[in-house]
Amino acid sequence: MTANGLDIVDTLRLELGLSVMLDETGRPRLNEGVERPRWPGKLDPSKTVVMDTSPTQDGEFWPAPRFEILIANLDSVGIKVVQVGDPASERLARADHVFRKLNASERAGVISEALLWIGMNTSWRYIAAALNKPQVVIVSSRDDVKPSWNDTFIVDAASHKAESKTLGPISVTSVAEAATKALKQLGIAAQL
Repeated sequence: MTANGLDIVDTLRLELGLSVMLDETGRPRLNEGVERPRWPGKLDPSKTVVMDTSPTQDGEFWPAPRFEILIANLDSVGIKVVQVGDPASERLARADHVFRKLNASERAGVISEALLWIGMNTSWRYIAAALNKPQVVIVSSRDDVKPSWNDTFIVDAASHKAESKTLGPISVTSVAEAATKALKQLGIAAQL
């Protein structure tokens, strides 16, 4: 994904079918409303995080066991998790709800309801930004996350020591720290 604003607008339109514009700061803004799918009655969106398990265009993904551990950390402080992803995404057993088969507008609606978005460096991080949701972006290289904003929390492989050869270089601890910072920015004191 490129940092050029026009490329972002074109990419979101072509990949997701969503119309966005860039505001004066270069941040994307949706030009249209979003569809809000039926939210599970047992979940309070104001205490919910979206975990997006979609891989990048290059096939990079964060392993499901790492997402599961992060969900346990969030659950320990009273934060629930809903999962979105592409059809190939592995279902997260610990997720409080899994939204399946959403169109792009419905998926944006899920993001709009929750506190923040956590996932890989995909087009969906721009949608989270367009909806004024903090984004925790898991990426191999920080240089790939452009543009970013004051509510973009980047976790890259180069900045953290690998915990496991099997589970990849980006640790749950580093993503939990970024999520803690994002929650703090929202006024939620939680130590993951």
